[in-house]
Amino acid sequence: MLASFPPGSIPSSSEGRVLWRIDRPPKTSRSTNENSPAIALYISSPVAPDPAAIVEQAGYEVNGSVLVKRTDDFLDSLREGQLWSFRVTVNPTFRRAGQEDERGRKKVLAHVTVAQQTQWFLDRAVPNGFEIPLMSEFGGDVSRTLSADGGLVGSDAPFIGLVERRSERFRRNHDERVDVVALQLATFEGKLRVTDPDLLRHALVNGIGRAKGYGAGLLSLARA
Repeated sequence: MLASFPPGSIPSSSEGRVLWRIDRPPKTSRSTNENSPAIALYISSPVAPDPAAIVEQAGYEVNGSVLVKRTDDFLDSLREGQLWSFRVTVNPTFRRAGQEDERGRKKVLAHVTVAQQTQWFLDRAVPNGFEIPLMSEFGGDVSRTLSADGGLVGSDAPFIGLVERRSERFRRNHDERVDVVALQLATFEGKLRVTDPDLLRHALVNGIGRAKGYGAGLLSLARA
């Protein structure tokens, strides 16, 4: 993804970092053809990317397939109490005492159940400037929101659904050693209410959680 940016063009400051996310339609595999449902790549960055490098590696560009927008006005417009629909892919993790890595630090472990992953995200709502409202606030038919195991979410539950879970495992060259990277990714959709615009702006440009360099952490908002 960083190949989309000229060397030295990404500032290391509060302006944010490069975040990205791939949204796949349901039942879409990694092996696709031109008749497959569209796969969307979202990139958030302090400077505009050049998609030429991605197009060269991943396929070819068609009219309207690449859209670049500035988000300054959108970020400035965030206000306390606003309601937004959201989507985010995160890598829920925790550190456990008594388990250490090769550097003597508490080992990073992955949350693997639906309940654990959902609670991990809910716990990070307020520190990132938002809250998840209850479904009962909206009334009507809320049966369209399902948990990952197919169960209906009750009207007294937070307006959030775990819509996709997947595992990623690959090797990464690091200095003179090869590390194995293992991720447990969870994609959530739902509604959020702004409680602190400044904290939410920070979350939008810096991401939420770990594995931001591997497609996790990008929170996107749309009109509710």
